[in-house]
Amino acid sequence: MAHRSRFHLLLFALALAGLFSCAQGQGRGPNAERTRAIERAEMDRLLLWAVPKDKETEAMRENRFKRIKGDFRDLQSLNNKMMADAWLQDTVNYSSVADMVSKIRGKANDLKDGLSLPQSEEPQKGLKAPAVTTPRQFREELLLLDKIIMRFVTNPVFQANNALDVNLARKASEDLEHVIFLTADLKQNAQKLGKTAH
Repeated sequence: MAHRSRFHLLLFALALAGLFSCAQGQGRGPNAERTRAIERAEMDRLLLWAVPKDKETEAMRENRFKRIKGDFRDLQSLNNKMMADAWLQDTVNYSSVADMVSKIRGKANDLKDGLSLPQSEEPQKGLKAPAVTTPRQFREELLLLDKIIMRFVTNPVFQANNALDVNLARKASEDLEHVIFLTADLKQNAQKLGKTAH
């Protein structure tokens, strides 16, 4: 129930943020200038961790930023939808979850390719997945994935008002590796539990 409440609050906050963005974007004068300055700072910060491109025009730079920002947004929205679907029903739809974790893994890989974060000190092969043989354990692994995704997307290293911190960047890299690892394991577990459920 607590998780469901958190999800509804998150949806409400995102809706408000979207309305606020639209209102700011349509405005003119100081507020519109301030919004553009914030977006520029956000772009500069995100692209500090993006793979550098030679002879990149401003338009190319903006397109690359939009792509990376879109991957961040999609990673969160896919995760939120998956978590809501898993908790709003009494039984887990393993086929749907397997599809969603595949998409999440794709977005995580896109971010890994688009960002040049420092190498993780905890390589993927050193990660361990929890044992999953029951629906309850499966949901616990989903909660773990949710926690790591949220920690990655809210890492202060991606916020424009924070100083560069290589340790935070390395932590972001570790979390991204962990997301990729867990989504692969969750897909296998979903396929396995889906067969035994029928």
